[in-house]
Amino acid sequence: MAKNLILLVFLFTTSLTMASGLEDKIIQFIEFEFGHYPKAQLTDLYKNYFQDAYGPGHLMPDTTRAGAYLDSELQESDWTDTLMWQPLGIHHDYYRINLILVRDGILPRDTLLLGMVESAPLARKPSIENWKKEWAEVLTIIKALYPDLQFLEEEEKCIEKNLSNGNVVMHHSKIYEEAYHPHYRIIHRSVFERWRKTFIVSGS
Repeated sequence: MAKNLILLVFLFTTSLTMASGLEDKIIQFIEFEFGHYPKAQLTDLYKNYFQDAYGPGHLMPDTTRAGAYLDSELQESDWTDTLMWQPLGIHHDYYRINLILVRDGILPRDTLLLGMVESAPLARKPSIENWKKEWAEVLTIIKALYPDLQFLEEEEKCIEKNLSNGNVVMHHSKIYEEAYHPHYRIIHRSVFERWRKTFIVSGS
């Protein structure tokens, strides 16, 4: 209740103008992330939002190398993240697919790789200027809801510096990686929905 009141006052006093319902979608996005990953940092929220806009394209310069890296990752043993799939951002154009599904034989390895290739060109990929505006809207609400988020100021500056250099990519925070050991790949929602009709993909 207190958080919602703070948010409403903040949005009013800063004259933030967004389309109807957008604020609610951003709040849901933030709360979903913290609900499943309470140790997430600002950079982790940014990465989630970024991946929904840009997809896996930055990871697909070499499919052979992508396959080799996938095989190597499947041999790892630190599988603490049990969320099987996760819609990203507020548009849910992309989903994170937990590699547990591949490791356990539910989703074929080659199907995943082909899905990544198919998904890469489907991203909307906003211009850097439009992306800055999108992220600024999200950041405003994060700061209103979680003003005491650990390393907030430090990570905000890091993201801002990256964006000023035209770089939209950020990596998971060390805290997030150590807590959850994420093993996933990014798939477009059209691919994901097709898979759900063929493979058993459960739990969000």
